[in-house]
Amino acid sequence: MKVIVTGAAQGIGKAIALKIASDSKVQQGAKILLTDLHQDSLETVANEVRALGSEAHTLAGDLTDPNFIQALSDSIHLIGGLDAVASNAGLALHSPLLTLSLEQWQKNFDLHVRTPWLLARACHAALKASHGAFIITASVSGTHPTPPGGAYSSSKAAALMLAKQMAVEWGPDGIRVNTVSPGMTLTPMTHSAYTQPGVMAQRESRIPLRRIGQAEDIAKAVAFLMSQEASYITGADIVVDGGLTQTLMAYNPGWKT
Repeated sequence: MKVIVTGAAQGIGKAIALKIASDSKVQQGAKILLTDLHQDSLETVANEVRALGSEAHTLAGDLTDPNFIQALSDSIHLIGGLDAVASNAGLALHSPLLTLSLEQWQKNFDLHVRTPWLLARACHAALKASHGAFIITASVSGTHPTPPGGAYSSSKAAALMLAKQMAVEWGPDGIRVNTVSPGMTLTPMTHSAYTQPGVMAQRESRIPLRRIGQAEDIAKAVAFLMSQEASYITGADIVVDGGLTQTLMAYNPGWKT
C-alpha cells in the first residue's frame, strides 16, 4: 500500500498512518508519505511507522500553498507510486457568522475545500494508474449546523459535495472518492475543550454509545475505504460519531425513554 497522509503530525492523521502501517505489518509493509506543517512532529510519527515495519517519508509545508501541493505530488516517486490519499489536514477557526472575519472564512475554505481539490487533481494520474482511492476527512458539522462554527460547517459541507463530484467525474478512471465524517472526537486539537469541568461527561451523555470518539475510530474507517474490501464504494460518506447525529428525537422535551 502506497499512501499519502496529510495532517499526519498528530491526531487523526497520525492514527491513519499508524493504522495503515499496522495493517501492513503482517504483509509486505506500507510506503507512506507524511505531510504536515511541523517537521519535528512528522519525524516522530515517521519513526513510529518505521517501527511497525513500514517505510515512511516526510515533507513539511503549507497545504494551502498550491506550490507545496505540486511539490508533494512530485514526491510520489519516493514511495514508488500511489494507491491512496488521506486528505485529512484541517483546522478549527470557530466564530459566529455575524462576527466571522473574511480571513477566518477563507482559511477554512482554503484548507478544507481548495486543498483536497488541488491535491486530488495533482494526484489524479497516479491514482488512475493504480485504480486508487482518495478519502477526505469531512465532519458531521458538514450536514448538521454547529454554532459557532459557521465557516467550518460550511466548508465541510462543501468538502462533502466536492468528494461526490470527484467520485462521479473520476469513476470512469477507476478512482474511488469517499469521505469520513467524525463526530465528537478527542484529538490534540479538541483536547482543551474536554479538560473543562463536566464537558466530557455532558458530551458522552448525548452519544448513544456513551463515549467520545478516538482518532483510531476514524482511522479504521479511512483504512477500510482504502482497502480492496471497499472496491465498489465511491461517493459515500461514512459517519463515525457513535450515533450522535441520530439523536434528534431523544432531545425532544416530549420524548419519553
